[in-house]
This record gives sequence, C-alpha cells and structure tokens, in this order.
Amino acid sequence: MTPMKTRTSALRLLLLGVFALTMVACSSGGGAAASVTPPPDAAASIEANNLKFSTAELAVPAGAPFKLFFRNLEGAPHNVAIYGDSTASKKIFVGETITNAAVTYDVPAIPAGEYFFRCDVHTDMTGTLRAS
Repeated sequence: MTPMKTRTSALRLLLLGVFALTMVACSSGGGAAASVTPPPDAAASIEANNLKFSTAELAVPAGAPFKLFFRNLEGAPHNVAIYGDSTASKKIFVGETITNAAVTYDVPAIPAGEYFFRCDVHTDMTGTLRAS
C-alpha cells in the first residue's frame, strides 16, 4: 500500500470510530435514568414517564428533612415541586428540572399535613403529598 492510501485508510478508520462512539453516546438515552435505583434512605420516590407521574400520592415524614428520589424516564423536562395547596401560591420546595435522568432531592422539614405537588413544566402532572 502506498503511504497516501495508508493515511486515507487510517483516517477512515478514525472517522468511523468517532462516528460509532458518537452514536453510542447519543443512543444511550433512557438507559442511564432507567438503571438508577432510589437510595436506601429515600423517604419516597416518584417517576415521570409519558407526561405523567408514576403515583398521585406520596407519604413522607413530618417535622424532619427527607430525601425524595425522582427519576425522569423521558426526553421531556420535569421536576417535582411541593406547594401549600393547588393554587401553588405558597412554595414549600422546588426541585431541579431534569431530562432523562434521576436526582435525589433533599427536602427541608415540613409540618404534618397535606400538600400539593406538581411538575412546574407540565402543571397538569399533579399529586398529593402527606407528611405525618
């Protein structure tokens, strides 16, 4: 093989390798979020998928900080935000918005009672959080 053909072949292999790595990185999509499990000390966990929460009710301890595990299984951005009621006028906690990932929120202590939670991006994704 001539030096020119050798360089061309090497360049093609390099470009194919870069392309293959790019495709693998881009196609891993939901795999990372789907493989994450809640930490053992999480008080509650919830998922978002198909523009819905996996549950409309969460139970957490009252009067003590707690961990809330949230996994977003899709490409649309979501978060979990806790409010005093469905008017969402009194913010209790607003979690980071994530896309196709998982996060454990550290929620400060809240008094015993019933609260409203939602996704602030998709406000029809709602539920009730009970602290007791």
